[in-house]
Amino acid sequence: MTIQADSPGGALPDAIVVGGGIAGCLAALFLARGGMKVTVLEADSVGSHASGFAFGGLGPLDGSGIPDPLLDFSVWCFNRHQTIHEELREDTGIDTQFHLRDRLNLAFTEDEAKNLRSDLEWQSRVPGFRVEWLDAAEAVKAEPRTNPDCAGAACAQGTGAVEAYRYNLAAAQAAEKHGAGMVQRRVTGLLGEGGRCRGVKLETGELEAGVVVLAGGPWVGGMSAWCGVEIPVRPLKGQIIRLQLRENPMVASLNYRGSYAASKPDGLIWAGTTEEEAGFDEETTGAGRDKVMGDLLMMAPSLAEAELVQQTACLRPLSADGMPVVGKVPGWDNLYVVTGGGRKGILWSTGMCAGAADLVLRGESGVPGLEHLAVERFKGA
Repeated sequence: MTIQADSPGGALPDAIVVGGGIAGCLAALFLARGGMKVTVLEADSVGSHASGFAFGGLGPLDGSGIPDPLLDFSVWCFNRHQTIHEELREDTGIDTQFHLRDRLNLAFTEDEAKNLRSDLEWQSRVPGFRVEWLDAAEAVKAEPRTNPDCAGAACAQGTGAVEAYRYNLAAAQAAEKHGAGMVQRRVTGLLGEGGRCRGVKLETGELEAGVVVLAGGPWVGGMSAWCGVEIPVRPLKGQIIRLQLRENPMVASLNYRGSYAASKPDGLIWAGTTEEEAGFDEETTGAGRDKVMGDLLMMAPSLAEAELVQQTACLRPLSADGMPVVGKVPGWDNLYVVTGGGRKGILWSTGMCAGAADLVLRGESGVPGLEHLAVERFKGA
Protein backbone atom coordinates (compact mmCIF):
# COMPACT_ATOMS: atom_id res chain seq x y z
CA MET A 1 0.00 0.00 0.00
CA THR A 2 1.33 3.46 -0.90
CA ILE A 3 0.19 6.13 1.53
CA GLN A 4 -0.76 9.63 0.43
CA ALA A 5 1.67 12.33 1.41
CA ASP A 6 0.70 15.21 3.66
CA SER A 7 1.11 17.73 0.86
CA PRO A 8 -1.24 19.79 -1.31
CA GLY A 9 -3.62 17.58 -3.22
CA GLY A 10 -2.11 14.47 -1.63
CA ALA A 11 0.62 14.51 -4.30
CA LEU A 12 3.71 12.41 -3.73
CA PRO A 13 6.65 14.47 -2.47
CA ASP A 14 9.80 15.34 -4.36
CA ALA A 15 11.82 14.58 -1.23
CA ILE A 16 11.36 12.56 1.95
CA VAL A 17 13.33 13.58 5.04
CA VAL A 18 13.57 10.88 7.71
CA GLY A 19 13.77 12.50 11.15
CA GLY A 20 12.12 15.44 12.91
CA GLY A 21 15.10 16.75 14.87
CA ILE A 22 16.87 19.94 13.88
CA ALA A 23 18.82 18.22 11.07
CA GLY A 24 15.62 16.91 9.47
CA CYS A 25 13.49 20.02 9.96
CA LEU A 26 16.13 22.50 8.84
CA ALA A 27 17.07 20.39 5.82
CA ALA A 28 13.37 20.22 4.94
CA LEU A 29 13.09 24.01 5.21
CA PHE A 30 16.04 24.61 2.87
CA LEU A 31 14.74 22.03 0.38
CA ALA A 32 11.25 23.55 0.47
CA ARG A 33 12.70 27.02 -0.06
CA GLY A 34 14.45 25.55 -3.09
CA GLY A 35 11.12 24.61 -4.63
CA MET A 36 10.80 20.95 -3.62
CA LYS A 37 7.68 19.33 -2.19
CA VAL A 38 8.98 17.78 1.04
CA THR A 39 7.57 15.32 3.55
CA VAL A 40 9.25 14.89 6.94
CA LEU A 41 8.69 11.50 8.58
CA GLU A 42 9.22 11.31 12.35
CA ALA A 43 8.44 8.26 14.50
CA ASP A 44 7.80 10.30 17.66
CA SER A 45 7.38 14.08 17.56
CA VAL A 46 9.35 17.09 16.40
CA GLY A 47 12.30 17.83 18.69
CA SER A 48 11.53 14.93 21.00
CA HIS A 49 15.12 13.71 21.24
CA ALA A 50 18.54 15.40 21.40
CA SER A 51 17.57 18.53 19.46
CA GLY A 52 14.82 19.33 21.92
CA PHE A 53 16.92 18.87 25.05
CA ALA A 54 20.30 20.23 23.96
CA PHE A 55 21.97 23.14 25.73
CA GLY A 56 22.16 25.02 22.44
CA GLY A 57 25.65 26.46 22.81
CA LEU A 58 27.23 28.06 19.76
CA GLY A 59 30.96 27.89 20.36
CA PRO A 60 32.77 27.64 17.01
CA LEU A 61 36.32 27.88 18.34
CA ASP A 62 36.66 24.45 19.97
CA GLY A 63 35.50 20.85 19.63
CA SER A 64 36.04 17.94 17.25
CA GLY A 65 37.73 18.87 13.99
CA ILE A 66 38.66 22.37 15.17
CA PRO A 67 40.81 24.06 14.03
CA ASP A 68 41.69 21.46 11.41
CA PRO A 69 39.79 20.77 9.19
CA LEU A 70 36.49 22.32 10.37
CA LEU A 71 37.28 25.81 11.63
CA ASP A 72 35.99 27.56 8.52
CA PHE A 73 32.90 25.33 8.55
CA SER A 74 32.20 26.07 12.21
CA VAL A 75 32.60 29.82 11.80
CA TRP A 76 30.31 29.71 8.72
CA CYS A 77 27.72 27.84 10.78
CA PHE A 78 27.94 30.39 13.60
CA ASN A 79 27.58 33.32 11.22
CA ARG A 80 24.54 31.69 9.62
CA HIS A 81 22.92 31.44 13.07
CA GLN A 82 23.15 35.22 13.32
CA THR A 83 20.81 35.57 10.35
CA ILE A 84 18.61 32.51 10.44
CA HIS A 85 17.10 33.29 13.83
CA GLU A 86 15.53 36.43 12.33
CA GLU A 87 14.33 34.49 9.28
CA LEU A 88 12.67 31.91 11.54
CA ARG A 89 11.02 34.61 13.65
CA GLU A 90 9.68 36.27 10.52
CA ASP A 91 8.28 32.97 9.22
CA THR A 92 6.83 31.67 12.49
CA GLY A 93 6.85 34.33 15.21
CA ILE A 94 9.00 32.03 17.36
CA ASP A 95 11.95 33.62 19.14
CA THR A 96 14.79 31.09 19.22
CA GLN A 97 16.44 33.26 21.90
CA PHE A 98 19.68 33.60 19.99
CA HIS A 99 22.08 35.73 22.01
CA LEU A 100 25.78 36.50 22.35
CA ARG A 101 27.74 36.08 25.56
CA ASP A 102 31.26 35.61 26.85
CA ARG A 103 32.60 32.10 27.28
CA LEU A 104 35.25 31.26 29.88
CA ASN A 105 37.30 28.07 29.50
CA LEU A 106 38.80 27.47 32.93
CA ALA A 107 42.15 25.99 33.85
CA PHE A 108 43.02 24.56 37.26
CA THR A 109 46.59 23.42 36.60
CA GLU A 110 49.55 25.03 34.90
CA ASP A 111 49.45 22.42 32.12
CA GLU A 112 45.80 23.21 31.43
CA ALA A 113 46.59 26.92 31.39
CA LYS A 114 49.47 26.35 28.99
CA ASN A 115 47.25 24.42 26.58
CA LEU A 116 44.54 27.08 26.63
CA ARG A 117 47.08 29.86 26.03
CA SER A 118 48.45 27.89 23.10
CA ASP A 119 44.98 27.74 21.51
CA LEU A 120 44.61 31.50 21.93
CA GLU A 121 47.40 31.97 19.41
CA TRP A 122 45.32 30.69 16.49
CA GLN A 123 41.94 31.71 17.93
CA SER A 124 43.08 35.34 18.02
CA ARG A 125 43.38 35.27 14.23
CA VAL A 126 39.74 34.25 13.65
CA PRO A 127 37.71 37.29 12.51
CA GLY A 128 34.66 38.24 14.55
CA PHE A 129 35.84 37.00 17.94
CA ARG A 130 37.97 38.52 20.67
CA VAL A 131 39.94 36.12 22.81
CA GLU A 132 42.24 36.81 25.73
CA TRP A 133 43.80 35.20 28.77
CA LEU A 134 42.40 36.14 32.18
CA ASP A 135 44.11 35.48 35.49
CA ALA A 136 41.98 34.15 38.36
CA ALA A 137 40.96 37.59 39.62
CA GLU A 138 40.03 38.75 36.12
CA ALA A 139 38.03 35.57 35.54
CA VAL A 140 36.04 36.18 38.73
CA LYS A 141 35.40 39.75 37.61
CA ALA A 142 34.12 38.49 34.24
CA GLU A 143 31.87 35.89 35.93
CA PRO A 144 31.53 36.36 39.71
CA ARG A 145 30.63 32.72 40.32
CA THR A 146 33.94 31.50 38.89
CA ASN A 147 35.97 29.40 41.32
CA PRO A 148 38.67 31.81 42.59
CA ASP A 149 41.05 28.87 42.96
CA CYS A 150 41.28 28.44 39.19
CA ALA A 151 44.59 29.06 37.44
CA GLY A 152 42.92 31.42 34.99
CA ALA A 153 40.65 31.25 31.96
CA ALA A 154 40.64 31.70 28.21
CA CYS A 155 37.87 34.19 27.48
CA ALA A 156 36.11 34.23 24.11
CA GLN A 157 33.85 37.18 23.36
CA GLY A 158 31.39 36.97 20.50
CA THR A 159 30.15 33.38 20.89
CA GLY A 160 26.50 32.63 21.57
CA ALA A 161 23.63 30.24 22.22
CA VAL A 162 20.03 29.47 21.25
CA GLU A 163 17.17 27.68 22.99
CA ALA A 164 17.36 24.37 21.14
CA TYR A 165 13.72 23.25 21.33
CA ARG A 166 12.44 26.64 20.13
CA TYR A 167 14.96 26.49 17.28
CA ASN A 168 13.82 22.99 16.26
CA LEU A 169 10.13 23.96 16.49
CA ALA A 170 10.69 27.14 14.50
CA ALA A 171 12.51 25.22 11.76
CA ALA A 172 9.62 22.72 11.58
CA GLN A 173 6.94 25.41 11.39
CA ALA A 174 8.92 27.41 8.84
CA ALA A 175 9.28 24.30 6.69
CA GLU A 176 5.51 23.81 6.86
CA LYS A 177 4.96 27.43 5.89
CA HIS A 178 7.03 26.79 2.77
CA GLY A 179 4.93 23.75 1.88
CA ALA A 180 6.58 20.84 3.70
CA GLY A 181 4.41 18.20 5.34
CA MET A 182 5.09 16.69 8.78
CA VAL A 183 3.89 13.10 9.14
CA GLN A 184 4.22 10.91 12.23
CA ARG A 185 5.36 7.57 10.78
CA ARG A 186 8.14 5.11 11.57
CA VAL A 187 10.38 4.30 8.62
CA THR A 188 11.44 0.64 8.44
CA GLY A 189 13.48 0.51 5.23
CA LEU A 190 14.14 1.86 1.78
CA LEU A 191 12.55 1.21 -1.58
CA GLY A 192 15.22 0.89 -4.20
CA GLU A 193 16.95 -1.04 -6.89
CA GLY A 194 19.95 -0.48 -9.12
CA GLY A 195 21.37 2.22 -6.87
CA ARG A 196 18.26 4.41 -7.08
CA CYS A 197 16.02 4.98 -4.07
CA ARG A 198 12.31 5.14 -4.88
CA GLY A 199 11.16 6.03 -1.39
CA VAL A 200 10.76 4.42 2.03
CA LYS A 201 9.02 1.52 3.68
CA LEU A 202 6.78 2.32 6.64
CA GLU A 203 5.12 0.29 9.35
CA THR A 204 1.86 1.12 7.61
CA GLY A 205 2.80 1.02 3.93
CA GLU A 206 5.19 2.79 1.59
CA LEU A 207 5.88 6.33 0.44
CA GLU A 208 7.65 7.14 -2.82
CA ALA A 209 9.73 10.21 -3.65
CA GLY A 210 12.50 11.35 -5.96
CA VAL A 211 15.00 11.97 -3.15
CA VAL A 212 15.42 10.55 0.37
CA VAL A 213 17.42 12.26 3.12
CA LEU A 214 18.34 10.26 6.23
CA ALA A 215 18.42 12.68 9.17
CA GLY A 216 17.53 10.34 12.01
CA GLY A 217 20.28 11.30 14.45
CA PRO A 218 21.96 8.31 16.15
CA TRP A 219 19.42 5.97 14.57
CA VAL A 220 21.09 6.54 11.19
CA GLY A 221 23.74 4.02 12.24
CA GLY A 222 21.09 1.32 12.19
CA MET A 223 19.94 2.50 8.78
CA SER A 224 23.29 1.40 7.35
CA ALA A 225 21.74 -2.02 6.75
CA TRP A 226 19.13 -0.41 4.51
CA CYS A 227 21.81 1.33 2.46
CA GLY A 228 24.34 -1.47 2.21
CA VAL A 229 26.90 1.14 3.31
CA GLU A 230 28.37 1.50 6.77
CA ILE A 231 27.56 4.91 8.28
CA PRO A 232 29.45 4.80 11.60
CA VAL A 233 27.19 6.85 13.86
CA ARG A 234 26.26 5.82 17.39
CA PRO A 235 24.40 7.39 20.33
CA LEU A 236 26.38 9.39 22.88
CA LYS A 237 24.22 9.87 25.96
CA GLY A 238 24.33 13.22 27.68
CA GLN A 239 22.65 14.29 30.90
CA ILE A 240 21.92 17.90 31.83
CA ILE A 241 20.63 19.42 35.05
CA ARG A 242 18.74 22.67 35.48
CA LEU A 243 18.99 24.70 38.67
CA GLN A 244 17.02 27.59 40.14
CA LEU A 245 18.82 30.53 41.72
CA ARG A 246 17.04 33.13 43.79
CA GLU A 247 19.28 35.94 42.54
CA ASN A 248 22.42 36.88 40.61
CA PRO A 249 22.21 34.89 37.34
CA MET A 250 25.45 34.10 35.58
CA VAL A 251 26.66 36.65 33.04
CA ALA A 252 29.14 34.38 31.20
CA SER A 253 29.26 30.68 30.54
CA LEU A 254 31.81 28.57 32.41
CA ASN A 255 33.46 25.59 30.75
CA TYR A 256 35.96 23.04 31.98
CA ARG A 257 37.11 19.82 30.32
CA GLY A 258 33.86 19.33 28.41
CA SER A 259 31.52 20.47 31.19
CA TYR A 260 29.64 23.77 31.19
CA ALA A 261 27.31 25.98 33.21
CA ALA A 262 25.35 29.06 32.14
CA SER A 263 22.18 30.96 32.85
CA LYS A 264 19.53 30.55 30.16
CA PRO A 265 16.66 32.83 29.09
CA ASP A 266 14.24 30.58 31.01
CA GLY A 267 15.84 31.89 34.21
CA LEU A 268 17.50 28.59 35.08
CA ILE A 269 21.14 27.59 35.14
CA TRP A 270 21.82 24.68 32.82
CA ALA A 271 24.81 22.49 33.61
CA GLY A 272 26.19 19.45 31.85
CA THR A 273 27.09 17.16 30.46
CA THR A 274 27.96 13.50 30.64
CA GLU A 275 29.39 11.51 27.74
CA GLU A 276 28.06 7.97 28.13
CA GLU A 277 28.24 4.94 25.88
CA ALA A 278 24.87 3.57 26.96
CA GLY A 279 23.28 2.44 23.71
CA PHE A 280 19.80 3.86 23.25
CA ASP A 281 19.06 4.25 26.96
CA GLU A 282 17.59 7.74 27.49
CA GLU A 283 16.89 7.42 31.23
CA THR A 284 18.39 9.86 33.72
CA THR A 285 20.59 8.41 36.47
CA GLY A 286 21.88 9.37 39.87
CA ALA A 287 25.43 8.77 38.70
CA GLY A 288 24.92 11.19 35.82
CA ARG A 289 23.50 13.84 38.14
CA ASP A 290 26.41 13.46 40.55
CA LYS A 291 28.97 13.71 37.77
CA VAL A 292 27.45 16.93 36.44
CA MET A 293 27.12 18.39 39.94
CA GLY A 294 30.74 17.55 40.72
CA ASP A 295 31.98 19.36 37.63
CA LEU A 296 29.64 22.27 38.28
CA LEU A 297 30.89 22.83 41.82
CA MET A 298 34.47 22.62 40.59
CA MET A 299 33.77 25.54 38.24
CA ALA A 300 31.41 27.51 40.50
CA PRO A 301 31.33 26.41 44.18
CA SER A 302 28.73 29.03 45.11
CA LEU A 303 26.15 27.20 42.99
CA ALA A 304 25.83 24.68 45.83
CA GLU A 305 23.04 26.99 47.00
CA ALA A 306 21.02 26.47 43.81
CA GLU A 307 17.95 24.22 43.77
CA LEU A 308 17.90 21.29 41.36
CA VAL A 309 14.62 21.49 39.45
CA GLN A 310 15.07 19.21 36.43
CA GLN A 311 17.35 16.56 34.99
CA THR A 312 17.20 15.41 31.38
CA ALA A 313 19.01 12.92 29.16
CA CYS A 314 19.30 12.66 25.40
CA LEU A 315 21.20 10.74 22.74
CA ARG A 316 23.50 12.76 20.50
CA PRO A 317 24.59 11.29 17.13
CA LEU A 318 28.35 10.79 17.27
CA SER A 319 30.32 9.70 14.22
CA ALA A 320 33.47 7.57 14.34
CA ASP A 321 35.70 10.65 14.03
CA GLY A 322 33.49 13.12 15.88
CA MET A 323 32.67 15.17 12.78
CA PRO A 324 29.32 15.45 10.96
CA VAL A 325 28.31 13.12 8.14
CA VAL A 326 26.76 14.99 5.23
CA GLY A 327 26.33 14.06 1.59
CA LYS A 328 25.24 11.44 -0.89
CA VAL A 329 25.38 7.82 0.26
CA PRO A 330 27.92 5.94 -1.89
CA GLY A 331 26.33 3.67 -4.47
CA TRP A 332 23.06 5.60 -4.58
CA ASP A 333 21.99 8.28 -7.03
CA ASN A 334 19.47 10.06 -4.83
CA LEU A 335 19.99 8.98 -1.21
CA TYR A 336 21.56 11.49 1.19
CA VAL A 337 22.52 11.60 4.86
CA VAL A 338 22.70 14.43 7.42
CA THR A 339 23.76 13.40 10.92
CA GLY A 340 26.70 13.13 13.32
CA GLY A 341 26.65 16.58 14.92
CA GLY A 342 27.53 15.11 18.31
CA ARG A 343 27.82 17.74 21.02
CA LYS A 344 27.88 20.55 18.43
CA GLY A 345 24.80 19.52 16.49
CA ILE A 346 22.92 22.77 17.15
CA LEU A 347 25.87 24.92 16.02
CA TRP A 348 26.68 22.75 13.02
CA SER A 349 23.05 22.30 11.92
CA THR A 350 23.08 25.40 9.71
CA GLY A 351 26.07 24.24 7.64
CA MET A 352 25.07 20.58 7.62
CA CYS A 353 21.56 21.30 6.36
CA ALA A 354 22.43 24.09 3.97
CA GLY A 355 25.16 21.91 2.50
CA ALA A 356 22.91 18.88 2.16
CA ALA A 357 20.15 20.93 0.52
CA ASP A 358 22.67 22.44 -1.91
CA LEU A 359 23.87 18.97 -2.91
CA VAL A 360 20.31 17.77 -3.49
CA LEU A 361 19.20 20.86 -5.40
CA ARG A 362 22.37 21.72 -7.37
CA GLY A 363 24.88 18.94 -6.88
CA GLU A 364 27.40 21.25 -5.23
CA SER A 365 27.68 23.63 -2.28
CA GLY A 366 29.61 26.71 -1.28
CA VAL A 367 29.56 25.83 2.43
CA PRO A 368 33.28 25.73 3.35
CA GLY A 369 34.66 22.44 4.61
CA LEU A 370 31.73 20.33 3.44
CA GLU A 371 34.10 18.10 1.50
CA HIS A 372 35.49 16.80 4.81
CA LEU A 373 32.07 15.48 5.87
CA ALA A 374 31.40 12.97 3.09
CA VAL A 375 30.52 9.37 3.95
CA GLU A 376 33.40 8.17 1.77
CA ARG A 377 35.96 9.25 4.38
CA PHE A 378 35.16 6.20 6.48
CA LYS A 379 36.85 2.90 5.72
CA GLY A 380 34.43 0.49 4.10
CA ALA A 381 32.01 3.19 2.90
